Parts: sequence; C-alpha cells; structure tokens
Amino acid sequence: DQYRSIMKYLFTLIFTTLFSFQALAADLTNSDVSLWLKAMPTLQPWLDTHEDELSSHISNTEDPEVIFKETIGALKKSGLYKELNAKVQSLGFTSAEQWGEVSQRITFSWLALEIDANKAQIDAAKAQYDAMMNNPDIPDAQKQMMKEMMGSGFIMTKLAEKASVSDKAIIKKRQAELRAFFEREE
Repeated sequence: DQYRSIMKYLFTLIFTTLFSFQALAADLTNSDVSLWLKAMPTLQPWLDTHEDELSSHISNTEDPEVIFKETIGALKKSGLYKELNAKVQSLGFTSAEQWGEVSQRITFSWLALEIDANKAQIDAAKAQYDAMMNNPDIPDAQKQMMKEMMGSGFIMTKLAEKASVSDKAIIKKRQAELRAFFEREE
C-alpha cells in the first residue's frame, strides 16, 4: 500500500525534522531540492538504522506534532545529534537544523501535492473513517485499532495543508523526480 509506505517514510523523516511549520523562514529553492535529493541516499540508511533509538526518546511516536516538538531532545538524548550534524554538513547543508527544515518543507509540500491529486479518495477514506467512528454497533476495540491505523495519516494530511504556495510551486516542478525517490524508499 503506497500510502502506508509513504507514511512510514515520513515518520522516519520526522524524527530529524527540527522546526514547526510556523517557524520556517525563506521559501524553498530548486537548489535546496537538488541538494536534498543528492543527500538523501546517504542519510536515509542512517535514519533507518537509528529510528528505534530516536523513537525511544519520543513520548508519543503516533503523534507527528509530538514528534516535531521532541526531535531535538531525542537526537541529543540518544547522542546522535553531533553525528547527524556532521553528516549533513559533509553533504552540503549548514546544519542539521537547516537540513531538517528543508526536509520538512520538501516532504510536506510533495505530500500536499499528492493529497491534492488524490483528494477524492482521501475524502472518501475520511468519510468512511468518520462513519465507522460514529457507528455505535462497532466495538470500541475495533474503533481503537482503526484510530491507531488511520489517525496519524489524517494528522499528516492536516500538517501537509500548511505547505506554502511558493514551496508547492517549486516541488511541483520536481514532483516526478521526488515521487520516484519516495517510491524507491518503499
């Protein structure tokens, strides 16, 4: 399931995304995207290797907003911050924070475009989810399971809606290239 694979990748990426959307500064550039695409084949295996270590320092790995807030602390508590910072600097970024900002903006702008392209299916899934959650005949245990399975995806959709118009315009030009990257990561 492509959506689930993308979600797994996004949660891995979130562990190193260091800023909330409201704090982000200048618009993405085409150079940012090129640098990121060049760096990720090196960084992704490192992220995958350290995912468990990082997640052990996050209080709720099912809630992307909690992950955002606790990432810097998780990197420091796990002793991985300096290593990640050195890696991203060797790949052309100024710091782990800058790489995290670029990663977040690229990922959520790309996701926003994908969501826009699949809006009818996502809206239908949300409607089914809401109907199930409001159905008194469905046992609470089944609702809880569904909530755990789908809830994070809906939160991610809301976060993706915060992508700026200018960031989405840059990503749209590179959408096919980014889709190929994300599909390889599945």
